[in-house]
Amino acid sequence: MDSKSARTSWSERPPAAPRKALRRWGSLWAGAALLASVVGAGAGAGVLGAPAAGASPKIVTGGTASYSLPPGDVFTWIIPIESQQAYEPYQTNVEDETYLPLLWFGKGSKTGINYALSVANPPVWSDGNKTVTVHMKDTYKWSTGAPVTSNDIKFFFELYQVGKSKIGNYLPGLLPDNIASISYPDAYTFVLHLKHAYNPAWYDGNQLGWVYPLPVQAWDKTSLTATGSLANSSSTAGAKAVFTFIFSQAKIRHTYSTNPMWKVVDGPFVISSYDPVTHAATFLRNSHYTGPTKPHLAAYSVYSYTTGTAELDALRSGKLTFGYLPYSELTQASYFKGQGYTIKAWPIFYDEVVELGFTSKTWGPLVRQLYIRQALQHLITEKLFITKTLGGYGLADYGPVAVYPHSNYVAPAIKKDPYPYDPQAAARLLSTHGWVKGPGGIDVCKRPGTGPTDCGKGIPKGRKLTFLYMYSTGTTAFFAEVSAFSTAAKKVGIDFKLDGQTVTTMYSIAGVCPTSPCKWGLAGYAGWFWNYGQYEQLPSGTNEFGKGNYWGGGYYTAKAQKLITTVETTPGTKALYKAEAYLSKDVASLWWPLNDWEVAVVKKNLSGWQQLNPYANYMPQTWYFTSSS
Repeated sequence: MDSKSARTSWSERPPAAPRKALRRWGSLWAGAALLASVVGAGAGAGVLGAPAAGASPKIVTGGTASYSLPPGDVFTWIIPIESQQAYEPYQTNVEDETYLPLLWFGKGSKTGINYALSVANPPVWSDGNKTVTVHMKDTYKWSTGAPVTSNDIKFFFELYQVGKSKIGNYLPGLLPDNIASISYPDAYTFVLHLKHAYNPAWYDGNQLGWVYPLPVQAWDKTSLTATGSLANSSSTAGAKAVFTFIFSQAKIRHTYSTNPMWKVVDGPFVISSYDPVTHAATFLRNSHYTGPTKPHLAAYSVYSYTTGTAELDALRSGKLTFGYLPYSELTQASYFKGQGYTIKAWPIFYDEVVELGFTSKTWGPLVRQLYIRQALQHLITEKLFITKTLGGYGLADYGPVAVYPHSNYVAPAIKKDPYPYDPQAAARLLSTHGWVKGPGGIDVCKRPGTGPTDCGKGIPKGRKLTFLYMYSTGTTAFFAEVSAFSTAAKKVGIDFKLDGQTVTTMYSIAGVCPTSPCKWGLAGYAGWFWNYGQYEQLPSGTNEFGKGNYWGGGYYTAKAQKLITTVETTPGTKALYKAEAYLSKDVASLWWPLNDWEVAVVKKNLSGWQQLNPYANYMPQTWYFTSSS
């Protein structure tokens, strides 16, 4: 999480190759209408084209299923301690099939911790919420037959402590910094003694979710020929050497299928092949798996494509059993339904925003004015964007998380638009703060100063109301939204210089902010900007908008920080709701509609996938083929 390339988690995956999006508005809208007529209108449609109710089809044991990651997403990291470059939800979700997290996130389509699928039982809190005791289940074993124990947790913490500066999700003050000491009273128990009291729900969901048992028997070494032991990592110097070795091995992708370290797993599958060029990977069923949801599949494969068109070709050819329709190709729904596929939208518990450059020397004085942020928000028509560009397959997003229907983590206050689309309201906000129309219809500051009706601090007389708006190219729907937003802004006197860049280039430009001043006024990534899941469950705003954040363009207010800290330390949802409501009203970023993870297209004889995980985890351990052909 310390680099914006790691922040692909918080941005959209690299999308399809650039297209002439404006020319596709008509065809895209037509596609949305046709899709609605074929499979049913409305956001988050249910299972579409599902077989009629009746006797359950026979489960077939065996077979190989396959799915495609979204365009440009590639599986490139094999271990569940994320590098800064590989900190992505799609990486984690693949890893979770081989290395099980201490706590599993997602209960069907609902948010929360699924203890039935977790290595640990519910944590037990005591000492005024300053001590948490975790009892691990004694049923899990490594593929070698050795039990998964608290020694594997100890190994995790030893590595995490010495390697934290290189780990993607680490931020100063969070785990492991908030731990005073750890004890291991028996083979299946560990106790964290924390530096102060925490909200158990926040700590369970936003800290313990980081923890993975790691196979000390196979990884506690500094060379492939060495024998693993419990001794190497027990000293700081030894742990550093072990951490360095493990990370170095994880970077050698062409040995993923042959390195014996990656064959020791506790999850339902183990890697069997990997192509370092295409990033295609195949995982075989782990015959020694002892956890729940034992897989019926013999294997599954993960594929990556640079464009939605290439993925669609693979889907048509039968290479994929679980694929998706690009939003620019929704008209293909009738074809696939005719071929017996099931089509289902996959809404996710993520966040989509347009980041604001609060630390920019040029545009910072503008975006630091609340009335300007409010005016900009009044020009975003989320419901129309969802209907027109996403075919209805998206969620409104008015705060640190979208309005996901199956979660109690969404505050009532952010289920409605705090600044609904209203260009006249936007124009009034500007005129009442001293902006007047200038040459070309662009507003200029006529009344500089810091009074309640002045332009604001740092804005000189005659300053034009212009922004550099950098956005990720290649996604038809997103460019259509950006263009519509720009047009609405121009009508009220705000000028955007649109700067389309590939996602990779955006990382190199937007990625240096706020370590150094932002070099842009607005930065928008197609699809999603921030994800929740294995490393963060409660949308408290800690990482995205807290002090020292790397992803909010340098956003900070003392009140926001106090509310965020209260979420971390106060039990219940009241504090969470207050923080979400404040960030929403304060327009910490521009809120933008969140498209569904994908419109899934699934072969009719594949089942067990229908309860789609809110954190975009494909969970092939639940999949199976049926007797249906």
